Amino acid sequence: MNRSGETPKMIAACAMLMLLASPLTTTNAFAMGSSNTWSEGGTDLSAVSELVDTGMYDMAIDKIETMLKDDPDNADLFNYLAYSQRKLGDFDSAAQNYERALMINPEHVGALEYQGELFLQTGKPEMAQENLARLEQVCGMDCAEYKELSGKITN
Repeated sequence: MNRSGETPKMIAACAMLMLLASPLTTTNAFAMGSSNTWSEGGTDLSAVSELVDTGMYDMAIDKIETMLKDDPDNADLFNYLAYSQRKLGDFDSAAQNYERALMINPEHVGALEYQGELFLQTGKPEMAQENLARLEQVCGMDCAEYKELSGKITN
């Protein structure tokens, strides 16, 4: 506030912009098993996360493929890649890349959840159930990924 008790227009505009943008900050990255934008291997995933969060899946795929050249054993990158491919309807590629993520890290909760969603999308509910059981073993019934997949299986 200024001396007369009014909020300068620029500050008010910035505050409004932050409020309006707040729904955009709820990221798919959180649901993918990572509460931040850094992978387990120390790779900065913020650019990828932003592309995925805004639905720019083609651009995300290009960025991820470039990043995988430098970090070919990054389960988070393969999970993001598979997620983007799945969202674009490329289920075969998504299936391969969820498998890659899970070969690198068999307990990757994001990959387990989203692979389960892929199984549901491709008519394999029994396999989605297997992923749900695996999630229960890895993170329990209270973790977000378990709850998300469970909710989709029961619907």
